[in-house]
Amino acid sequence: MFRSSEPRKFHIPTDRETAEEWGGRIAVLRDVPPEWFVLLGRMGSDGYLCHIDLNYHLNHELIAIVQTSRPVPDGFRVKSLTTPGSQLFNFLGNSGRIDPRHHLGPLDPESISAGEIRLDGEPVPVEIHHSHGCRSALIPRLPGQEGYVIVTAPDEHWASVLDLLLQPPSAF
Repeated sequence: MFRSSEPRKFHIPTDRETAEEWGGRIAVLRDVPPEWFVLLGRMGSDGYLCHIDLNYHLNHELIAIVQTSRPVPDGFRVKSLTTPGSQLFNFLGNSGRIDPRHHLGPLDPESISAGEIRLDGEPVPVEIHHSHGCRSALIPRLPGQEGYVIVTAPDEHWASVLDLLLQPPSAF
């Protein structure tokens, strides 16, 4: 085993640093119930920040994800694309609603319904994907910037995640 005596240079960015690195607006819930708390997560590809997750929790339980994503630029080796189905399966595993080792097949087309989410006060028609008592929906285009938003929550909290705002990095 090789060991180095030099200290590791490791920095965990703050929410503000992550938002500033993102540079664009980030989707958030318009009204967060007072008993909920939020954690900001990030995912990159080849050093490029491509997803910002706002993970909403209630009593230490994951109850909603609002993910703002953007395409990885041409020339990057690894592309990253999240779909409502993949986000729904991720939510089901991370929230403990299913065993995360369990592989779920593609969603049944009959488990998809039409719906609406408000973004900056404007209604946006969406397809809502349903599985295991949870829902996920995609807003495919964002006004004034590249990217999309996926909202995921259990049925009992779905009404609380249907109104979103796009916030600038300075809001974090």
